[in-house]
Amino acid sequence: MRDCFDLPLTNMSASTVRAYDHFTRELLAYGPNIRALFAAADDAPNAPLINAHAAAVHLAFEGAEGWQAAKPYLARMHATERQATEREQLFCAAVHAWAGMQYRKALALLDELTVRWPADLCALKWAQYHAFNLGDQEALLRLGQRAAIIHEDTPYVHGMHAFALEQNHRIREAEDEGMRATEIALDDAWAHHAVAHVMETEGRPQDGARWLDHCAHTWDGKGIFIRIHNWWHAALFRLSLGRETEALEIFDNRLWGEWPEFPQEKIGAASMLWRLELRGMNVGNRWAPIAEQAEKRIGEHLFPFHDLHYLIALTRHGNDAAAAELLSSLEKKAAGATGDDALIWGEICLPTARALTAFTRDDHPMSAEILAPVLQNLHRIGGSHAQRHIFVETFEACKAPSKAAMN
Repeated sequence: MRDCFDLPLTNMSASTVRAYDHFTRELLAYGPNIRALFAAADDAPNAPLINAHAAAVHLAFEGAEGWQAAKPYLARMHATERQATEREQLFCAAVHAWAGMQYRKALALLDELTVRWPADLCALKWAQYHAFNLGDQEALLRLGQRAAIIHEDTPYVHGMHAFALEQNHRIREAEDEGMRATEIALDDAWAHHAVAHVMETEGRPQDGARWLDHCAHTWDGKGIFIRIHNWWHAALFRLSLGRETEALEIFDNRLWGEWPEFPQEKIGAASMLWRLELRGMNVGNRWAPIAEQAEKRIGEHLFPFHDLHYLIALTRHGNDAAAAELLSSLEKKAAGATGDDALIWGEICLPTARALTAFTRDDHPMSAEILAPVLQNLHRIGGSHAQRHIFVETFEACKAPSKAAMN
């Protein structure tokens, strides 16, 4: 059997192939039915590739329960991968590395796979996911270019390329690619997001707000991540326009409460409340439910970018005991890290966490002193330019504390 890109598949029936092709489109389109893959994998226990992708979807939840839920699919993958094609075996190896939190190894394996089989858009999408989380903008672009060359007219591919171009500061090309993407598929929410990044980078908040308002009607049919993340960008433009009340309304209606357990929802919500407070807004008791969820993540340490946002939520809510516990746990994580992880956790994440703690305690000079040498390497913790700008804003508030009317 072969998939929609004419790539061979091991131990899949015709119905399993249809389910896998449906998953492919849902993954690229950020569709709402991606979890249908689990039932298809359950019905095909001898098909290594579909079980590997099912494990990957669970891991992409980015929380400990995702790692737990991935275990049966990983077991099936391991039991059958020797029967697989070489391409499928490479993907299985990448998922195995991912499950072991060896993200850079997972990216390297997916990079190799997509050099040899660039038609595999699922592998390209997962590879970009890892490149983004690792702050590897060069890999993000390399993979986006690879996809665009092979899949010139395939929906959702130009959106992948557009975001990669933007993260590499190739702004004009990024906007052109984003517009090209929406010509092919009007509902390409990742392309909407890429163009929004261009307008944010160029200081065009009016254009950005209008652009996302124009696109927003397509997001109701999308999965939760891209829906809340694009609304986060819409709120960000409101902040730039001095319309903080509208941003707070977006928070209440779009950014928090749909799936509080989802780590990305916590990150977006914490990031927006933090920005609102830096602008002098009283956010009331909105920190409380986010901090409650963040406290459950202490000790996971799956991604440094996540941990810093959990810490922000805990400190702003005033849960000093939980914040101290998270900081202590981060110190242990950093002490045990080796190689690149030692740099990322020990020399970037941990100092940033200490700086945020100092800032919340109104020790602005200490916070600025810690943050200053870290900012230039902060891309290594993942997140986009726009997402990481909160740390720059915090540093600037430290240098001019009278402007940080924290409530």
